[in-house]
Amino acid sequence: MPQSSVYRNIALLEEAGIVHRIVGGDEYARYELAEDLTDHHHHHLICSSCGAIEDVTLPAELEKSVEAALRRTARRNGFEGTHHRLDLFGVCARCRSV
Repeated sequence: MPQSSVYRNIALLEEAGIVHRIVGGDEYARYELAEDLTDHHHHHLICSSCGAIEDVTLPAELEKSVEAALRRTARRNGFEGTHHRLDLFGVCARCRSV
């Protein structure tokens, strides 16, 4: 399949809400299935050095606290939130050991 067709299809999948782009620490785009399709809410650890991305799930109590804080912030700003995604950027263990 031509590379242009792959990019065009990924763009269509993103527009349809089937996949979403993960912005990493490098020039390469990464995509994953939308949470609506997987029923797996998670966040990401993203290495700014090598671009590695690791899925992480927060403990339920912390997730509730984050959700409540985001709802309060949205309400104060006249915003109605629908969902959240948190990415933590830093340097992975492999890159730190080099």
